[in-house]
Amino acid sequence: MSASPALLEVDGLSVKVGDITLVDRVSLAIAPGEIFGLVGESGSGKTLTALAIMRLLPPTLRIEGAIRLEGRDLLGLSEREMRRVRGGRTGMVFQEPVAALNPVFSIGQQLVAAIRAHQPLSRRAARARAVELLELVGIPSGARRLDFYPHALSGGQCQRAMIAMALAGGARLLIADEPTTSLDVTIQDEIVRLIERLARETGIAVLFISHDLGLVARLCHVVGVAYGGQIVETGDARDLLRGPAHPYTQGLVRCVPDLADIGVLHRGIPGYPPAAGAWPSGCRFRARCPEAAPGCEQPQGLSALRPERQVRCWRALHAAVLADA
Repeated sequence: MSASPALLEVDGLSVKVGDITLVDRVSLAIAPGEIFGLVGESGSGKTLTALAIMRLLPPTLRIEGAIRLEGRDLLGLSEREMRRVRGGRTGMVFQEPVAALNPVFSIGQQLVAAIRAHQPLSRRAARARAVELLELVGIPSGARRLDFYPHALSGGQCQRAMIAMALAGGARLLIADEPTTSLDVTIQDEIVRLIERLARETGIAVLFISHDLGLVARLCHVVGVAYGGQIVETGDARDLLRGPAHPYTQGLVRCVPDLADIGVLHRGIPGYPPAAGAWPSGCRFRARCPEAAPGCEQPQGLSALRPERQVRCWRALHAAVLADA
């Protein structure tokens, strides 16, 4: 983990609808230039967490806790103030870039509009900045591509254009929600390399949401594993993925195929995640856990396994104590 002060701090974030908790007291911090990977199965609360940070949830959902960006409390901002933050200090990239881009406007029109919404530039200056952004994200001949419409670009080029739009207002935080899911593996690799380069060269903080542990292992500095609306394990990416402590994380790692084992049947995690509002008491993974034991029905807190490594499993903590004895 980075020793730099956090650019984004999320503390005890919960998302609720009525009496049902969808995201339960999630905490994380991302420093400038750091890439935080949030992983887990569908329904674990990853996207809800991202949308809560951006305050893009519908009014039927209630947000509790604290979200601070560059020390500023986002939950205390008016909607008008928050609109200046979105696209200004923060940018978000979604799964389907072609669907996110407006098909009736050229890439240049959309980029210029995003730039001028947050910076007092003339149309000519904004167009010049748009060319710079396209070149920054690796789209060649940027001046010519500005006049292209989304349908004239490949999926990978559309995703690069979306990243350029996310950075158009001078964003310091980039939230990438499954940005490579709809792309083939070679283009996935290019987008991952682009995000890595942008974090390194521009110092933006990145929240990278994915179910692909292979991509997360290559890209991220820190990983948080989500299950049942909670973070069940977090720590340095290399340390955590090489030695997962929580049984759920261990199961996710076992699901990653190895090309050296072609033809070997890989065992998934049996069962399904519990639905929000139907979470069991204690450990929410215990119904699927091969190591469940008496005591797992008790409330499980996120506790320090060792410095900068936390896990929500009393058995993992007990095993670590025995190993150190």
